[in-house]
Amino acid sequence: MADELVLLAVCGLYCGSCYHYRALSYSHERLEALIAKRKRPPEGFLCHGCRSDVLSIHPGCSQCALRACAESKGLLHCGLCPEFPCVRLEAFRDDGRLHHREVVRQLESLREQGAEAWLAEQARRWQCLCGEPFSWYEETCHVCGAQLPSYGPDPTLR
Repeated sequence: MADELVLLAVCGLYCGSCYHYRALSYSHERLEALIAKRKRPPEGFLCHGCRSDVLSIHPGCSQCALRACAESKGLLHCGLCPEFPCVRLEAFRDDGRLHHREVVRQLESLREQGAEAWLAEQARRWQCLCGEPFSWYEETCHVCGAQLPSYGPDPTLR
């Protein structure tokens, strides 16, 4: 279970569906295409998860105030905080990023189910019928070509 915890972000996101984390498993060609599409250096994509010891991640994640707050309180996630949902978490939820919209609901689910069951549910949610994991904004599976139940096109790339 400890290894899977790196995929449980304190804010209620599932790191296993983040394109920064997913990029670790991409072929060289696929990673190059992602780098070109997002116009970021390669090191900006090679994340090992919110709780990993390797924080080669996007500054928004490595300098996350929510994560720092939860760590300072010794909490596994924000849903366990007596102040849940706090103003900071609600601002994060409402910042316009599609994958942030569900964090409060996800944290409530996480609190009810427990980390192990929630992580298993998320792994299923973000996996194509062919078994290939996908990220929040992937619309078609790169393995089998199936339409994916993602958030659709990333609005930050328009």
